Amino acid sequence: MPRRGKDYYRGISFQPPAPVAAAARRALERRAQHPPSNRGMTPVGLARARQLANRQELSPTTIDRMVSYFARHEIDKQGSSWGTYGKGRQAWDGWGGDAGLRWALSIARRMDAAERRA
Repeated sequence: MPRRGKDYYRGISFQPPAPVAAAARRALERRAQHPPSNRGMTPVGLARARQLANRQELSPTTIDRMVSYFARHEIDKQGSSWGTYGKGRQAWDGWGGDAGLRWALSIARRMDAAERRA
């Protein structure tokens, strides 16, 4: 079922918290330090990293996209270049890192609860 607009979810802040923004900023900075061949993130991931770094308010649908991203990419933490801030780590942090995962899951649960109350 598609999510409703932000106005439906009164009392839920869709503004990324500071730790999420910090992870996205770190990803953008570290990505810039790598040669082009070792830069992670798709155009969508770059846009998300910029949104998060700037603490722009997200849509309910974007929160769901974050949850989906993290579910698909948890495996990236086992990659050989994770420790050297390779492409997978750049992308993970670009989506807010571990703090982004916790935040997106929390917001999604709160949206689900609001929908059940309706």
